[in-house]
Amino acid sequence: MADLRRDGRQLFGGDAEREVSRGQVMLIAGFVLAVAFLAVAVMLNAVIYSENLATRGEDARGSEAIAYRADVVDGAEQLIEYVNVEYASGSGTPFENRTAEFNRSVRSMYNSTALMQSTDGIATDVTVIGVTQGTFIGQFNASRNFTSANGIEDWELANDTYGTRAFRINITEPGADDFVVSVTNGSDTWSAEIDGNSTNTTIDIDGAGSCTVGPTPEIDLTAGTVDGSPCEALSFGENVSAPYSIKFEDANEVVGNFSLVVNSTSYDATNYDSERDSPFADDEAVYAATLYLRHESPDHVYATEASVVPGENDA
Repeated sequence: MADLRRDGRQLFGGDAEREVSRGQVMLIAGFVLAVAFLAVAVMLNAVIYSENLATRGEDARGSEAIAYRADVVDGAEQLIEYVNVEYASGSGTPFENRTAEFNRSVRSMYNSTALMQSTDGIATDVTVIGVTQGTFIGQFNASRNFTSANGIEDWELANDTYGTRAFRINITEPGADDFVVSVTNGSDTWSAEIDGNSTNTTIDIDGAGSCTVGPTPEIDLTAGTVDGSPCEALSFGENVSAPYSIKFEDANEVVGNFSLVVNSTSYDATNYDSERDSPFADDEAVYAATLYLRHESPDHVYATEASVVPGENDA
């Protein structure tokens, strides 16, 4: 997600375009660097892994295999995020092409470690066996309110949704009245009311409590954090079974940007724009993936499938 302006200034005309463009370039550059750092980190972990394995008994083989699985899944989660953000610039790249890019990235990550593993008699394999399509929804303009692209205050972001992850809201200018995020399946509803002023912002979770923070918080609804710290009352979509819809109410009461990825491609296209300054919906995004992993030595074979969904605690 692009960093938000914290000085409270509004952007207009060419300045706004340059600011958004600069922010998007920085965002994509940051993810490219993150992937590069990820590859280095995986290789370093492989070296440490190999050294540790050489000094430990055979009883450690199973735990080392499980640790290998965790490292691969963590790396693949970051690659999903990278692919989604890279193509969120309106390029219209089909889901099949993004899947191919994800597959290549996973294979490259695997190749970075396989040789090091083999020097210690460990054979590994990582294969992408499935990718789930979803919709990346967001707004990159930090100087706009959260109304739909055509200015509607109460609107639906997505419906027929079976999962939501990485639902992040960054507020740059709080409103005088409550802004509401709700999740409903027609019979059960979960909601979070966000009310702020120049001093602080209160996030009131219906029936579960509240959290009070500074006036311009960064809220991760699906991770349950505010400004990086846990908010115990915040449990996105609690007690609402899928499929469900996600809605904004009184969206004119808050200014900032937001993004989320849903396990659905069902939404009202009239609520969105092709420009990333307004709410947009990219239904060619990668929501999740399934990997096949193998970790084998002369005395053990560990093979399993692993789900890759960035943010294991997401709804």
